[in-house]
Order: sequence, then C-alpha cells, then structure tokens
Amino acid sequence: MKILLILFLSTFSFALSKIDIYKLFKDKNYKQVCIKGNSITSKYLKDDTFLSVVALSCVKSDMLNTALRISKFMRNSKLARNNASYIANLYLIKKLLIQFMYDKIDLSNLSLPKSNHFLSIIFENLSSKNYKKKGDKIIIDLKDKTYILTPINEDNKHKISILIVDKKTHKQYEHIFW
Repeated sequence: MKILLILFLSTFSFALSKIDIYKLFKDKNYKQVCIKGNSITSKYLKDDTFLSVVALSCVKSDMLNTALRISKFMRNSKLARNNASYIANLYLIKKLLIQFMYDKIDLSNLSLPKSNHFLSIIFENLSSKNYKKKGDKIIIDLKDKTYILTPINEDNKHKISILIVDKKTHKQYEHIFW
C-alpha cells in the first residue's frame, strides 16, 4: 500500500497543467510548449485558448505536422478558427515548397492568404517568380533578408532546408521541413 501511495504521488508531481504550459509560453519556450502541451491536449479539446497556445508554439518551433493535428480541434471560437486556418495555410505552403523543390511544379498560378511568416513570404516570392536558381538552390534576395532553399534527400524523406540570412543583424537561421 505504501509503494502504491508513493507511486501515485510521484506520478501526480510530474503531471503537467495548463498553468505550466502557459508559463513556458510566457517564457518563450515554444518547443517545450509544443512538446509538453501536445501531450496533454486530449484533456483540453474544448479549450480553444489552450489549443491555440500549443499549436502556435508548434508553428514557432517548425513543428507544423503537430500544429496541424492540434488545429483540427480548434473550432469553438472565431479566433481559434482563424488560427486553425493560418496553420493549415502554412502546412499547405510547406507541402507546395517541397513539390516545387523536388517535382518542379509551377507556383505562378497559385494564390494563398498572406502572412508575415517566412513560409508565406517565400511562397509569395516563388509564385511571383522573384527568385534565382543556383544549382539545386533557390535564392530569394529581399531588402532585409535572403532566403536560401536547398533540397535534402536523406532517410528516404524529401526535406528542404531554408536558411534565412538577416542582412541587418547578420544572423542566420535554419529551418528544416519534410
């Protein structure tokens, strides 16, 4: 009986709550919000605020597949539905970028909702043919940033690397999608 009580208490002490997730979000630990929040979303399927926090943290962490899975339940408020559409749009752009890189599809006849997310910016430039090709790389050179898309075919997955070079700060950020 004593062992059962200790096991119950230790399990309870490691249980995550919404408050834990909101604190991680406030601290901008988006990857942890996505991973840990995703593990408890089944408890909060009707809480659009919680689902939005977790799903949008997944977007910030380049975990679009997870964000899309969560967004299916974001339907009880106007804001949640908007967030779910935003996530679905980014997911569609990701898939189109992979097809563009590997299957050479033409994006010039496509129009999608615009946002400030880098995937949306890249898509807009590709669909308006504002890019240069250098070998297997696609380079989009804008006023403040340069985006370099490179195909990575490993582990039988078609991946793309997106390198963002910030011209003002001279920092580079890499994002990998599959």
